[in-house]
Amino acid sequence: MKIFDASSVICLLREAECPESFEICKKHGYELGITKQVYEELKNNPETFDLFQSYGNFIIIDDVQEECILKLANRYPWMHNGEISVVCAGINKKNNGHRYHCIIDERARTLKDAFNLKINGTIGMLMWQRTQLQELTNSECEKLYHKIKESPFRIKDEILRGLLR
Repeated sequence: MKIFDASSVICLLREAECPESFEICKKHGYELGITKQVYEELKNNPETFDLFQSYGNFIIIDDVQEECILKLANRYPWMHNGEISVVCAGINKKNNGHRYHCIIDERARTLKDAFNLKINGTIGMLMWQRTQLQELTNSECEKLYHKIKESPFRIKDEILRGLLR
């Protein structure tokens, strides 16, 4: 399962206009999931939520343990509920031996080592689709680079330039 934070869904559906990246994940045997906290965040943006609803194909993960969310919220007050819930869902999947990757942008990726989790950002996932899976072409990645660069979505330029390599 690929467990997405709201920022990744927003970036791929609204800014990059690339729902194909979700299809690539599915083609390679991954279910697509968001937590109920991420679902609530997406509902706060009608434009993105409409795109999300139109796309469909996501499982809503509603069994994230509240104790985990509270513990991480206290320990990492700079994280929002969606990010925390994605990390907790990843911890749950890892502890139960399930195949998963958390797709989180922003500082939540720093928890990768602290919890020994499989965490990548949106650009890392796109680069995986291009380099390892060979599903995205160089020209597609160049178009994605420009769309994201010109959008209000903020990704460090050194990370975004990974799409051009």
